[in-house]
Amino acid sequence: MSKLTAQLASLPDRENVVYEIYSDSDQVAEVSNEPDNGIRIEIFPCPHTGKIWNFDFNEFYTLIEQAKQNIDD
Repeated sequence: MSKLTAQLASLPDRENVVYEIYSDSDQVAEVSNEPDNGIRIEIFPCPHTGKIWNFDFNEFYTLIEQAKQNIDD
């Protein structure tokens, strides 16, 4: 099972920073907090296997909580 990592990113098409979650070098999700949308999570498909992502719940949940703390107004 791969380890999840995350980073804050400033994207040209977003007003606020986003929190990107990765499994190895593949982006799993992006958490954003844009005006008029609130906090949203976009989950990306698994690019190499075509199968579903499968992560440890606590590890993923911890990153989601960190995202909320880092991007919440």
